[in-house]
Amino acid sequence: MKNFNFFKILLENFYQYLLKALSDVHANIADSYYGLGIIMDNKGDYESSLKWHKKCIQIRNETRLMNDSSIAYIYNSTANVYQKQGAYKHALEYYNKTLNLCKEIFGENHSGIAMRLNNMACIYASEKRYSEALECHRKALIINQSHLPDDHFDFSATHNNLAIVYSYMSQFDLALEHFNVPLAIKSKSTFINQLDTALTLKNIGLIYEMKEDFFQAKSFYERAAAIRHHILSSTHCDVIQIEHDIKRISIKIKEKIVT
Repeated sequence: MKNFNFFKILLENFYQYLLKALSDVHANIADSYYGLGIIMDNKGDYESSLKWHKKCIQIRNETRLMNDSSIAYIYNSTANVYQKQGAYKHALEYYNKTLNLCKEIFGENHSGIAMRLNNMACIYASEKRYSEALECHRKALIINQSHLPDDHFDFSATHNNLAIVYSYMSQFDLALEHFNVPLAIKSKSTFINQLDTALTLKNIGLIYEMKEDFFQAKSFYERAAAIRHHILSSTHCDVIQIEHDIKRISIKIKEKIVT
């Protein structure tokens, strides 16, 4: 970690050197602005990050060639920074810019469109605009179906996001349906992060708990706990949390039996 932080300092100094050495119209000046924007984002200095991102965008727009898609990535990065700030209106503005540019260059069915739609859906969900979130996730799912195998990680992520939105809407059966898809994908893969599987199991347990199916909820919590105990230390926050979940659901089961 110390070496990584030292590298980031060197990189920041290098970009600052380029800004002084290059003219304002030099082709590489925009890359330096973008690099500084990424570094400031990683440091949590979002205002400075946005400043550098927008300087980069200004130059890119002035020098952009026909069908140059590079600015779409800068729009997307800018949206990410706004999203971290909780400035969802501005985040959506820049996600829309990158979405429209990608459609213009690559067409409506390009795989990159799906990623942008999922990003926008997460913003809509944060704003409790659930219908719009579902629409974006569904469109992303349709695009991915034409490009990716059924067991691809992107399918898992999109179904997981759909499940979360449905749970926010208290449509628990639909949430379970979509949570079960990534669970099935992960169970067949030898490369999957087992902690991701544990999180999916915990989420399914939470849905069953909200449905007041406490025995099923406990079963999924215990499966999640087994994975976390195997990988993490007993003092890890995720292990502590899942044990709290099991204790809570056990109390609910006892209360249900008594009544």
